[in-house]
Amino acid sequence: MKKFAKIIAALMAAVCILSSTGCATAPQSMSETVKIEKIEQSGLKQLCADLNKDKLIPEEATVMQSDVIGAEGGYRFAIQLDGGNALLEIYEFNSDKLSDTASKIISDIKESGKFNMLGISDVYAELSDNDKYMMIYNDPKSTGDNPDKAHKERRDKITKIFDKAK
Repeated sequence: MKKFAKIIAALMAAVCILSSTGCATAPQSMSETVKIEKIEQSGLKQLCADLNKDKLIPEEATVMQSDVIGAEGGYRFAIQLDGGNALLEIYEFNSDKLSDTASKIISDIKESGKFNMLGISDVYAELSDNDKYMMIYNDPKSTGDNPDKAHKERRDKITKIFDKAK
């Protein structure tokens, strides 16, 4: 029984660590998961399908509270590569009806590559070429003075597909 309790405690600790990793980067998770084929926003669904087709993201994502930033939808993907972990969050905005919050976030990202939200400063993000999508990519192994080659290549491939999303 003690062994079982230790296993449960270890699993709970892992869940806490993994779930808190993305909290400092973007809107909170709704703790609901969805397969790419069930994503409601057609443009976001196609973008995620394109990334998944190239095996850059998994088939399942966590639904994010995208309304906090004025987005139509948003999803977080946990990516594992060579013993490292990365988090990718993708959000879709409707440019025909942007809220003040969404307009401010988009403007901040265009100006500085980051935005502030819910008391969290300096959330680094990128916009697609058409400004319809926002990406937050968190993989310490893909950046810095000595990035891991495989992690950097994955990030570059994701960015290339993301930038051209319709």
